[in-house]
Amino acid sequence: MNTPDTAPHLAPRGGLPRALRKASTRGAVLGAGVLLLRALAAAGVFAATSALPAGALAAAPSAAGVDLVVDGAGWTLDPEAVRAALGRELGGPVTVVDAASSERPTLVLRGEADGRVTLTYSAGDGRHIGRTIDVPEDPDRAAEAIALLAGNLVRDEAAELAAALGKRPSDEPAAAPPAPPAAPAAGNARPPSRPARPAPAPPPCALPGAETVLLGGDVVPLVGSSTVTGTNVVRRYSLNLVGSYTAGVTGVELGAGVNILSSFLCGVQLSSAANIVLGPARGAQITAGLNLATSLRGAQIGPFNLATGPVTGVQGGVLSVALGAVDGAQLGVANAAVGESTDVQVGVANLAVSPSTDVQVGLANVAVGESTDVQVGLANVAAGKTSDLQISLANVAAGESTGAQIGILNVSTGKVRGAQIGLVNYADESPFSLGLFNIIRDGRLHIDAWGTESGLAMAGIKHGSDHFHNVYGIGVRLFGDRPLLAYALGLGGRISLGERVYADLDVLGYSLHEPSVLKPTAVLTQARALLGLRLLPRFAIFGGPSYNVAFGETPEDAGLSPYGSIPLHIDDSFSQRAWPGVVLGVQAL
Repeated sequence: MNTPDTAPHLAPRGGLPRALRKASTRGAVLGAGVLLLRALAAAGVFAATSALPAGALAAAPSAAGVDLVVDGAGWTLDPEAVRAALGRELGGPVTVVDAASSERPTLVLRGEADGRVTLTYSAGDGRHIGRTIDVPEDPDRAAEAIALLAGNLVRDEAAELAAALGKRPSDEPAAAPPAPPAAPAAGNARPPSRPARPAPAPPPCALPGAETVLLGGDVVPLVGSSTVTGTNVVRRYSLNLVGSYTAGVTGVELGAGVNILSSFLCGVQLSSAANIVLGPARGAQITAGLNLATSLRGAQIGPFNLATGPVTGVQGGVLSVALGAVDGAQLGVANAAVGESTDVQVGVANLAVSPSTDVQVGLANVAVGESTDVQVGLANVAAGKTSDLQISLANVAAGESTGAQIGILNVSTGKVRGAQIGLVNYADESPFSLGLFNIIRDGRLHIDAWGTESGLAMAGIKHGSDHFHNVYGIGVRLFGDRPLLAYALGLGGRISLGERVYADLDVLGYSLHEPSVLKPTAVLTQARALLGLRLLPRFAIFGGPSYNVAFGETPEDAGLSPYGSIPLHIDDSFSQRAWPGVVLGVQAL
């Protein structure tokens, strides 16, 4: 049965370019280069050590081992996987620590922003040497390349290694190694022995030192075949009753209760209560209860799914949580991803605390990161630097919005570079906010006063983005047998024709009321094309033609034109009349 490998997921994510994750050709070429490098490096070591006197080769770390510091890597990294690879390469213990110590040999691993890694070695004698290389996409080969670089740095062979790996110049050149010590007196020199090469890395889906069996099973943990063989066993097929505990499975594990693996899964786990893998899971975990793995490549299907590391594949259930990058999808009632990148979340409530979030579909979506691509739901919140598309009843972008917000309420606390379309829109800056109420903090604000041929004298505010605005007005109709109060609400756009000249195209609605009881008597809609001339920096005059349609209960209510109008509809309960008109006004600010 062919199953995926068990190596932890080390593929760069989040801060690295997305194209790096897709560059399979480059990964294959670098993988082949690593194999060729081993032969070249070995030949170089043999030639160098044959020519140099004793003491010219830097000493390898002592039996006390080497410390490993992971210095703010901006990509998904499993320090344990790298530590194990370094231990095999250096042939001694490697300890992951938080900070370097001047008293111990230390390797510092740092992820660069463009897909490279920098490894620096500090020896106990004060020597410092470092190199920056590209790493393959495949996590096994990436760990092997980092370990091989560490071995050459420790043995002072890094120059040849960097050239073979296609090193590009780093921003800060590594410190040059000191000159080799003086050669001893003639006759005492003895070529140093060649450093022993470590054994090759174990094959995928295997555990060094563990026994592999075809079939095993437990009634409860440690009671069953594990009573005889112990727990350091990798089973091809595992059949369990209440529960089981073994090192790994490379095929299928069936259990009526709880399945527990201490090292890895490379296949399928099925249970009624829980599947627990205290290491990477490659394949599928299916249960009616809880699925748990440190990292996942494949699928977790169950009510509760938890991956304490990166996920490449799918989590599906009531609650799905990934504490690492999600390169795939989370499908459930509630989904949470806390990692470098999240691709797809579909559920009632979705939370992504990552620098990059692609798609969230649910009733409530929250993305807390630098970039959010698409959110679709009843309520969307993107608290990152940029957000592309939000479609919901309520959208909030607590940062710059580069795409569109479409909903009843749209809020962007940064600059909108795309569009807001909704009933109420708010933004610090926006080129296009279309809604009944638009509030642009740094947008255009004008105070207008205008009059019409039908006797309307109005004052109001024109406010909006660079090219679109809202009009809010109040006034009075002075013509006719009695004065009427008027309220206006409208939308419009502006076209700049020059430094002092502009054109506004507006659509307004007026509501006319009896002053004493505020009873509505008529409704007037107006489309107008205005040409404005700025006489002073903060003062302009404007005017232009309009077309008006009035609605009233009686012909008298709808007859607002002083020179007659065209009847569109007249009966005992409803009258509609239309006429061309003119608008003249002034604008301040």
